[in-house]
Amino acid sequence: MTEDQFRQQLQEKGYGEAKIREFEPNQDKEMHTHDLSAMALVMRGEFILALESESTSYAPGEWCELIAGTVHTERTGPDGATVLLAYK
Repeated sequence: MTEDQFRQQLQEKGYGEAKIREFEPNQDKEMHTHDLSAMALVMRGEFILALESESTSYAPGEWCELIAGTVHTERTGPDGATVLLAYK
């Protein structure tokens, strides 16, 4: 997915303005939740969204959506990750 396509989806789904977020290499934080839903487009690196029951790895050009209140953690590969992130 291109950045323009991603931004169009954000608008259609009612998300706010997307911002770039840098994740450190080999990140592996504690499981947690957020009060907001999030959509993320991977721009660089490997971004892994780990839920209680499964983990999914995303490469550049791939995106994911996380519903508010979902228990999860964000992980990254050895090069970290750059993600375009928006909330609602």
